[in-house]
Amino acid sequence: MKKFISVLLSICLLIPMTGCWNYRGLNEMTIVAGIAVDKSENQYNVAFEIMDLQKPTKIQGPTATVVFSQGATLLDAVRNAKKQLSSKLYFGNTQVIIISQSIAREDGLHAIIDFLLRDAEMRENIDLVISQEPMAQDLILLTGKTSGAVSYDIVRIVREDNRIVSSTISTPLYLVYNKLEEPGFSIGLPVFFSPSEPNTDIHHVEANGIAVFRQDKLVGFLSPHESKYLLMADRPLQGGVLALYIPKVTPHNISLEISDTSVSRSYQYENGSLSMKLDITVNAYLAEYPHKGSNLDFPPIAEISESAENLVVENVKTGLKRSQTEFNADVLGLGNYIYRTNLPLWKTLENNWDEIYQTLPIEVNANVHILNTAMIRQN
Repeated sequence: MKKFISVLLSICLLIPMTGCWNYRGLNEMTIVAGIAVDKSENQYNVAFEIMDLQKPTKIQGPTATVVFSQGATLLDAVRNAKKQLSSKLYFGNTQVIIISQSIAREDGLHAIIDFLLRDAEMRENIDLVISQEPMAQDLILLTGKTSGAVSYDIVRIVREDNRIVSSTISTPLYLVYNKLEEPGFSIGLPVFFSPSEPNTDIHHVEANGIAVFRQDKLVGFLSPHESKYLLMADRPLQGGVLALYIPKVTPHNISLEISDTSVSRSYQYENGSLSMKLDITVNAYLAEYPHKGSNLDFPPIAEISESAENLVVENVKTGLKRSQTEFNADVLGLGNYIYRTNLPLWKTLENNWDEIYQTLPIEVNANVHILNTAMIRQN
C-alpha cells in the first residue's frame, strides 16, 4: 500500500512538470526589440520597435516595424498598444529603452526605472540610452545601416564599444539602479543621435558620447573624445586610439591603439583638507607611424610615450574640470570610493560632498607603455 501511494504521489508531482504553465507560441506574441519613450504635457508617447515574424527571413533576415501608443502612464501606453495589435506585446527579448533628453532633464529616470523593475518580463540587463534627437522615437524610425532592428544595432554598438572605440558607456538597468542608490555616484548613460550620410538625406544611428546625470536628472553631455579619457580614468578599457602629433618626430599624425588600461585611486585628508590622485596606466601598440619626411626611420619610443602621457593627463583634467565646475557631477564616483574604503571619513564629508567636489584638487598621472611597434628591422 505504501509503495502504491508513493508511486501515485510521484506521478502527481510529475504531471505539472510536463510543460510550461504560461506557454505562448510565436504566433501569439509581438516581440518588442526596443522602446522609445517621449512625453508631451502629461501624456507618454511610446514607440515600440517590434520584430516582423510574418515575412520570410531566410534571404533578408528578420525585419522590424514600429508601433506607436499613448497613455497617462507607461503601463497605460503599453496596454493601449493592444488596440492595434492581434497579440499582446512581449518584453522578454527587449534590449534597449531609448529616453528623450527632455524627460531625462525635466522628469528624471525614477518613473521609467520603477516601471521596468516592476514588469515581470523586462530583463534587468536591458540598456538605457539617451536620445539627442528632438524625440526618442526619431532613432528607431531610422533605416540606414540597420541589421534588422535599430534597437539591436544600438545595443551591439554600446556593448562592443569598450573593446574598439571607448567613446561611450554601457549602463544596464540593474547598474543604473544600484548607482542611484549608492552615495557618491553620478551615473552616465550612452548617447545616440542620427547624423546624415555625406551628400545624402539618409540618416543613420550613431553613438555620441555620454550623458551625465546628477542624481537621476540629466545635466549635460560629454563628447566621444571627452568620454574616452574620463572612461580611461574610471575603468579598464580594451580598445580605442590615441592620435598624437609630434612635429619633431614626424610631420604626420601617429596612432597608438590601446590594448588595455588600468587606474588606481588614492586620497589624502589632512587638517580638514581633501585631495585625490589618479594613476592611469595605458598599454598600447604603435599602430601608425608614417615617417616620410622625417629623419627617423624607427620610432623614438620614449618621446612617443611621453607625448601620449601628456595627452592623457591633459584630456582627463579637462573632462574632470567640466564635471566639477559645469555639471557638479561626480562622474568617476570618487565620493563612492571614499565611502567604500573609509566610511568614518565619508560620514564627515557626505553632507557637503557636492560643494567639496566642485573644488576638489585631483592630481592626474599617466604611464603609457608601448608594447609593440609592429615593425621588422632588417640587418
